[in-house]
Amino acid sequence: HDDNALRTIVDFLEQGGKDGEGRSLHDWTGVGGKYALGGSMGKAAVLAQAVERDPRDFGGQDLIAGLADAVCEKPSTAPDRSCPAAGAYTYAPSVFAHSLGIIAQLRAGEEKAAKAPIAYLAGLQHGSGAWPSLIPATGDSEVDSTAMAAMTLDLVPGDAHAAAVDKALSWLASQQLADGGFPGASGNSVNSAGLAVQGLSLDAEKYDRQITKALKFLASQQNKDGGFNVAKEGQRGSDIRASAQAVGGATGVSFGILARSLKGTTPNPVPSSSTPAIVTPGDSAGGGGGIVNADGPGGGGGSLASTGAQALGLAAAAAVLVLAGWRTVVAARNRREAAAGGER
Repeated sequence: HDDNALRTIVDFLEQGGKDGEGRSLHDWTGVGGKYALGGSMGKAAVLAQAVERDPRDFGGQDLIAGLADAVCEKPSTAPDRSCPAAGAYTYAPSVFAHSLGIIAQLRAGEEKAAKAPIAYLAGLQHGSGAWPSLIPATGDSEVDSTAMAAMTLDLVPGDAHAAAVDKALSWLASQQLADGGFPGASGNSVNSAGLAVQGLSLDAEKYDRQITKALKFLASQQNKDGGFNVAKEGQRGSDIRASAQAVGGATGVSFGILARSLKGTTPNPVPSSSTPAIVTPGDSAGGGGGIVNADGPGGGGGSLASTGAQALGLAAAAAVLVLAGWRTVVAARNRREAAAGGER
C-alpha cells in the first residue's frame, strides 16, 4: 500500500546500506566469498525479482550465479559443515532457506541449474506430506517449512511434483487448530498461519474453508496500531516479522510469483538519526535492528529464524489491513501460467 516506502527499503539494501552491526546485504549473503550462504542469496534474489530489479546485478553482485556455485556436489567432511548433502546449498540450514534458493533460480529461468536442489528438496518430504524444518533433517514436521516447500515445488514447470504438493496441502490443512490458527515454534503462531494460508492458496477452491478460518485467526491477532502479535499465547504487542507474514497470508500469494512494480516511485527521505534498536523474537542478542543471519556457518537466529520466521517481509511497511474476507484466489495449477507470463 506504500510503494515509496517499499522502494526506500529496496534501495537501502541494493545500495549497500548497513545494519546496526555495520553489515551490508552482501556481507550477510557472503556472495562471491568462501562462506557464500545459499539461503541468504536466495532470499535477496527473490526480493530483487519481486520488485523487478535484476538479481544478476543486485548491488553489483550476481546472486543467480552465486546460487549456482553454491549447489553442493557431494557432502562435505568434518570439520567442514558447508554441505550436508549433494543438491543442498552451502550453509543453508533449513528447508525454508533452501526453498528460497530454488525459487530464485526458477524465477531466473535456471531450471537446469536448480535440478539437483529440487531433487534434494523433494527427497526430504515425509510420507505424511510434511517437511522437516532443518537441514540436515531431524525428523520433525513443520507447518512453515511444508508451506514453503509446497510453494517451491509448485513453481517447477510440469506436473512431476504435483502429487507432492497436493499431499503437502492436505497435511497443512490437517494441522489447523480449532480457532483457525496453526502451530509454530512460538505456539499458536501468526507467522505459521500466514505461511499456511499462502500454501493452501495454491488450491484455494479446495481449501476455502480452512483459509477463511485462518484469516479470521489472523484478524484476531491484529492490534490497534495495525501490527500483529507473534502468537496467540505469551507476550502481546506488535512485531515487525509477524506483521509482515500476516500480510503475506492475507494476500495468499506464493513467494514464487510475488511481484510488485516500483515504477514511478520515489524513495522516502531517510532520517539522519542512528539505526533504532529493533529486536524481534529469534534475533541474535544485541542485533540492533539489523539483518539477522540465520543462514550463516555459525547458525544463530534462534529457533524461529531457523524455520520460516525470517520470511521475506516485502510488505513490512504496509498500511493497516482489514484482513477478514480479503484475499487473492489463485486456482490450482494456474500459478505456473501466471509466472510464465511475468504478471498476475
